[in-house]
Amino acid sequence: MHSIEDVPTAPGALPGVGHLHRLARQRLRFLESLPGVGPLVRIRLGTAPLYVVTDPVLVHQVQSSKGRSFGRGKQFERMIPLLGHGVITSDGELYHRQRRVIQKAFTPAHIERHLTSIHRRTRELCAAWKPGRPVDVLEEMKVLSVAVTAETLFSNRMPDGVLDRLHEVLPVIERAAVERPMLPKVVDRLPLPYVRRGDEAMARMRASVGEAVAACREQSPQGGGDVVACLLAAHDPDTGRPLAEDLIRDEVIAMLIGGVANVPTTLSWAWYHLARRPGAERRMLAEIAGVAESAASGGAVPEAADPRALPYTRAVMYETMRLHSVQLVTQRTTAAVELGEVMMPSGTDTAYSQHSLHTDPRFCRRPEAFSPERWLPDSGWKPPRHSFVPFGGGRFKCVGDNFAIAEMLATLVAVGSSWRMTLQPDTRVGTSVREPIPSPRGLMLVPEPV
Repeated sequence: MHSIEDVPTAPGALPGVGHLHRLARQRLRFLESLPGVGPLVRIRLGTAPLYVVTDPVLVHQVQSSKGRSFGRGKQFERMIPLLGHGVITSDGELYHRQRRVIQKAFTPAHIERHLTSIHRRTRELCAAWKPGRPVDVLEEMKVLSVAVTAETLFSNRMPDGVLDRLHEVLPVIERAAVERPMLPKVVDRLPLPYVRRGDEAMARMRASVGEAVAACREQSPQGGGDVVACLLAAHDPDTGRPLAEDLIRDEVIAMLIGGVANVPTTLSWAWYHLARRPGAERRMLAEIAGVAESAASGGAVPEAADPRALPYTRAVMYETMRLHSVQLVTQRTTAAVELGEVMMPSGTDTAYSQHSLHTDPRFCRRPEAFSPERWLPDSGWKPPRHSFVPFGGGRFKCVGDNFAIAEMLATLVAVGSSWRMTLQPDTRVGTSVREPIPSPRGLMLVPEPV
C-alpha cells in the first residue's frame, strides 16, 4: 500500500499556476502524455492537486466497483452557481431521484417516437442547402440539436421565440461550464467580461426555460411522455409535494445543455472525417441508400436501436466518438478508498480523461487514424474492457446515452440519403477546447447531391 504522496507529478508544473498553462495551451497533448507518467498522476490546478486516473481498470473502479466512495468532483461543484442543481451537477439522493424521473422519458418506445421527428427536422434543415455552396456544419448541427432536444423535453409545447433565445445563449453557457471549473472560485466574483457574459447568458436561459415550463404546466401537465411532463408529474418522496419550480427549471437546463453539448460536435467531426476519406463515405452512403431502397420496395427497415442495423454507419459514429471525446471528468472521494495500491483520503479530487483513454496506443492500433472498419464484427478488434467509455459509466453514466446514439444515427441517415459533404481545397480545420468535446474550428463543408 502506498501513500498519496507517492503518486508521481506530471512534469512541467510552474510555481503558483501548476499545470494550468499546459491545460490552456496544449490541453489534449498534455492529457495524452499522462499515461506515460503512471496509472495515477498528480497534476496541479494552481496550487490545488488533482489526481488523474489513466488506467481503464482504475477508471472502472472509480465509476462502478468502488463508485460508492466517489461523488461529484470539483468540476461539477464549480458548475452549480452557473447551472443550478440539475442532473449534471447534483449528487447523492437528489441525483438518484432526478435520474429515476428522467429515465421514464428515455425508454426505447419514447426514443423510437422521437426518431421520426429527428428525421423530419434534419431533412428540413438540409432542404435549405444549395449544391456547391459551403455550409458551417457545426453551426447547422447545433441548430438541429437544439430543436431536437427542445422537442424531446417539451414535445410541441414550447412558446414561440424561446427556441431562438436558447440557441443564442447555449454556446456561451457551454463554454463557461468548461472554463470556470479550471479556475479558482474567486473568479466568479470578479467583473471580468467573460464571467459577465456567462452570468448574463445564464439569467436569460433561466427566464426562457421558466417561461417554457410554465406554458407546459398551463397547456397540459401530462404532455406526451416528454421530460418536462415527467418532471411535472413527479413528487418529492419525503413530502409528497410536486417538485419545486426551481428544481424543475434546473433539471430542464441540465438536459438542454447535456443534449446539445456533444452531439453536434460529434456529427460535425464525422462529416469532416468522411470528407477526408472518400472510400469510407462511399461505403456509408451505399449502406444508407440500401436501407432507403429496401423501404421504398416495401422491405423491412431495421430499427435504430437494433445493434445489427446500419453496421458501417454505426461504425462511423463510434470511431468519431473514439477520436473526439470529453476532455476531463472529475470526481471526489467521499471516503478513504484504495485505488491502484494507493490509499486516497476522503475529499481527494480525482479525474479521468475519456479523450486520453480512447486515443491511448496501448489499447488501439494507430489511434490517430479514422478507421470505422475497426468497429466491424469481422475486424478482429474490440476495445479492451473499460477503455471505451464515451458516455461515462456507473451511476453517473449519461442518462440520455441511448437517445444520443439514436439521434446521431438518424441524423447521419437523413443527411446521407440526400447529400455528401466535400472539403474545399486547402481547407484548414482547427480544434477548440472550449467545449466539453473539442470542436472543429473553421469547418466549412460543401454539400453535393448523392
